[in-house]
Amino acid sequence: MNVDQIKNLDKNDFLNMLGLETRRTAADYMVPALALFGLGVIVGTGVGLLVAPRPGRELRDDLAQRLSNAPEAMSRLPQRANDAMHRVSDQIAEKLHDGKGLA
Repeated sequence: MNVDQIKNLDKNDFLNMLGLETRRTAADYMVPALALFGLGVIVGTGVGLLVAPRPGRELRDDLAQRLSNAPEAMSRLPQRANDAMHRVSDQIAEKLHDGKGLA
């Protein structure tokens, strides 16, 4: 190896000669994982549509109806979550009260 070739070496070339590599970042792990996840979602959706028990037109109409009702359903979520939290806290309070014999 002559001086000109040594001058043209970059960090990765030098590390490769030593049998090493640069440290991988979080993005190096996440990008392929997210790409595979997205591919899985697309394939799963396609398979689901292929094996759906309804004809395509009915399925599309049903999806369109559900999507048009989505904003209304989403606006009810906070109230439903609040109601569920109160029910659970009331049940916990009753069990604690019954368990301590404070009737």
